[in-house]
Amino acid sequence: MRKSLLIALTVILLAGALPATAQVAGTWAGEGSGSCYPPSGIVIHPWQTWKGEIPNTEQTFTGRWRDEDGNHGSFFGRLAPFSTPETVIYQGYWTLETPAGISKGGEFTMTFYFLEGECKGAWTSIWPSPGLPGKMWGKKVD
Repeated sequence: MRKSLLIALTVILLAGALPATAQVAGTWAGEGSGSCYPPSGIVIHPWQTWKGEIPNTEQTFTGRWRDEDGNHGSFFGRLAPFSTPETVIYQGYWTLETPAGISKGGEFTMTFYFLEGECKGAWTSIWPSPGLPGKMWGKKVD
């Protein structure tokens, strides 16, 4: 009886410690696919490479993206209310930065499977875009 109680207590303590060791907060980086055509006439590949941060509050996901042609921008997302104990979801928008200024390019959703240290997402654009939605994927790097 005492041994069973110790085993049960150990399982409860380990389960309770899991969220403290597996957090979504930190640095995430990855790649993406898809393209779109802003009014400037160039083709851009948003999220082709990206890096973002989730602070300890876990309320936001912000970062920068770049494509192999030198196009770049940023992204900003907020914690979605429908996250689950296994996944954390952020929804937000991404921008394109050019010499003419910063333009909102579209929206995104990113789902973090933080126990595995992986994430997957999709982006849309306000500009013509074949094969939307675009896709993103990544891993926790810090």
